[in-house]
Parts: sequence; C-alpha cells; structure tokens
Amino acid sequence: MASDPTDDGNEGFGLVAVLVFMLIVSAVVAPFALTARTRLMIAGNEMEHERLSMVADGLVNVVASELFDGSAAQKLPQNAEPARCHSGQFSFDLTVQDHSGLIDLNAASDQLLTQGVASFGFPPQMAEEIAKAIVTFRGPPNAFAAGTQPQSSLGPRQNKFAPFESVSELQEFSALASIPLRDLYGAFTVDLKQGSIVLAKAPKRLRTLVTGTSPNGQQDGQQENSGGTVYTIEVTARRDGSGITGQAGMVVEKSALIDTGFRRVSSMPAAEIGAAGSTASVPTIACDRLFGSAVAQILARWS
Repeated sequence: MASDPTDDGNEGFGLVAVLVFMLIVSAVVAPFALTARTRLMIAGNEMEHERLSMVADGLVNVVASELFDGSAAQKLPQNAEPARCHSGQFSFDLTVQDHSGLIDLNAASDQLLTQGVASFGFPPQMAEEIAKAIVTFRGPPNAFAAGTQPQSSLGPRQNKFAPFESVSELQEFSALASIPLRDLYGAFTVDLKQGSIVLAKAPKRLRTLVTGTSPNGQQDGQQENSGGTVYTIEVTARRDGSGITGQAGMVVEKSALIDTGFRRVSSMPAAEIGAAGSTASVPTIACDRLFGSAVAQILARWS
C-alpha cells in the first residue's frame, strides 16, 4: 500500500517546527541561565568577602589584646613591616604600627613636620613651607598677625586654628591633596599627643629622613623599649589562588579603665585590592606567632 506523500510532508514540517521552537527557547532561556549563574557567582564571592572581612576584623581584636597585655610586644614588628601566615587554603597578612614611630600633627615641631612632609618627595624648601602651614592651621588665631600674614598657596583655603582631629584633614592642603590617604596615615598621627618620635618604630618612609638632631626628633632608649599606647593594626585575609579578600584596619589605644584593655579609636581606609595582593616578598611565619596558639588552632579548623 503506497504512503501518502502529504503525510510525509506534514511530518517533515512538524520536525522542522519542533527544531525551530527548541532553538527559539534555547535562545531565550540561555541568557537567563547565564545571568542567573553569574549572579550566583557574584553573590558567592560577596559572601566570601564578607566572611573574610569578619575574620580579619576579629584578628585585629586578637592582636590588639596581645599588644596591650604584653604577650605580643616582642614577637611582632611594630613599624608597619608586614608579616604573613598560611592556614589551610587561606593566608593572613598583618601589619602593626606603633604610633610612637609616627609624627603627631598636633605636637611635632616645625623641623619634625618638615622631615615628615619631605618623606613624600617634596624638595626641602617646599616641605618647610608646608610644615609652617600645618603649624598655622593647628595653632591659635593671632589677631595681630591675621591681617598681615599671607595665606600659603600650599596650605588649605582656610585655617582651622584648632588641633587636627584626623590625619585626613591634611588632604585639605593643596600640596597634599593628591597624596593617598593611606600614605598620610603611614607618616602622621593625631592620637599620640607627643612631639617626639621613636625611630626604631618608625616606618621605612620616615627612618630614611628623620634624624635625631632635634630634641623632638627621637626619644631616648628607655622610651623606645616601653610598650606603646596607640597602634594601627591591619589584617588582610584571602583565599589562596583567588582574588577574594577581606580587610580590616583599626587605630586602637590603651584603655584608661582596664590595664590590659583597649579601645577602637577609628578605622583605617581600605587598601587597594591590587596593592594588597602584590606582597610576594612578605615573610611567612607560623600563625601561632602572629595570633597566638589558640587562635591558630581555630583558624586551622575553620580553613
């Protein structure tokens, strides 16, 4: 019995229609599926970032406790030299800066301020003028000199005539506005309330320029060996082999109520992710040396 050619044509048309329909559905669904997968990956990365940031913040508190109870006074570098430890698939970078190695904007002399400003590459005469503008900015108003003293072109538009409340106020100075805030925090402080500097605890930027020729340039040996009262502590936690990081940075000071306690004064501006990841030369040591044996065991189980 011969087949009807019309039926064959209908079957062929039906097959083509189904294939076309499947192609249309795929074209519509595929972008949604790709978008959903992308959003899921982003959400997972953001959650990992938040988790690592919480761990980093907790480790800042751990290090602060160790610094003020004396258990970390000798084992941790306190001049912003970084250290790193690994635990499982994670690594942790730590920097500690004792503020006795920084220049206090409210207490330092013209000469010490000049040396601090010069550490950013300014020529001596320009650094001296900026330092004088800093002193004028923080000093009490002089009614007799106000009308005769010209405003420095390197300083802010208007002087505060009051102490600095934050290092970030330096960015109001036209000559310093382009310097990254983290770099300014790496040379100056407002929390120490002391006009001298301990060179042994100064960051590398300052050690190469600040000298002990001024009575405000360097403390004596007894003060160098004493425990600090204000620190900047920064921790970066990252999953090895990925760009996912969590960061925490805090200025902490000794508690006035508890001998071994501390108070979180202010947060540090976050480091650039690229800069934080370019620390291949950072020395690696055991996590128990950085954070204590109990915390190192917790990190090992967590990772």
